[in-house]
Amino acid sequence: MIFLLTKPAVPSTMEGVRTMTDPSRPTAPEVAALVDRARRRDPDAFRDLFQANVGAVHRVVRRMVGARPDVEDLVQTAFVEAFRSLPDFRGDALFSTWLTRIAVRVTMRSVRRRHPPATPLDDVAEPAAETAGPERVAAARETLALVEALLAELRPKRRAAFVLHVLEGYSMEEVAAIVSASTSAVKVRVHDARRHIERRLKQRPDVAALIQAGGVS
Repeated sequence: MIFLLTKPAVPSTMEGVRTMTDPSRPTAPEVAALVDRARRRDPDAFRDLFQANVGAVHRVVRRMVGARPDVEDLVQTAFVEAFRSLPDFRGDALFSTWLTRIAVRVTMRSVRRRHPPATPLDDVAEPAAETAGPERVAAARETLALVEALLAELRPKRRAAFVLHVLEGYSMEEVAAIVSASTSAVKVRVHDARRHIERRLKQRPDVAALIQAGGVS
């Protein structure tokens, strides 16, 4: 089962958490109906579930592994595993949360136990002032590059907890369910990740505030 990841279908992988509800996204009853049809091997249901969730899955995977060349492969694998596991989906959580859990598991399996060297923050230019046009776009890209470099410095479990709670907006309890850990363990991981990022961003309070607010785009 292969799904095409065309660029127009995938939004910015660092899109802010505070976004307006997309009226084109299926409602909970519609998702339940799609899941039921997909269990009966309806190809249109598979397609609709994929299209409704691929952007969010792609964003989570990208935030967890950075700009690796296999991001799309990891997204594909997550959907394949999810669709194969549909008989196990009992509706105790939202389908999107259940899918995120699978995407995180797939991504964590792919993470090698290596810790990239710290990136000198001086290598990233100061963000441009409130100006329109190409300068502002360039500043946003510089901020994105800095955020991805900082996320890459985190240990995988800390990174997953920070991404899911701070950037994706899941509660501590939801993150604990997604990563199969206790809530207390997740709180420690998020705290340690915050402390590391704050220490690294002492000279960039603007970026630190943006990250902590979950508004990186």
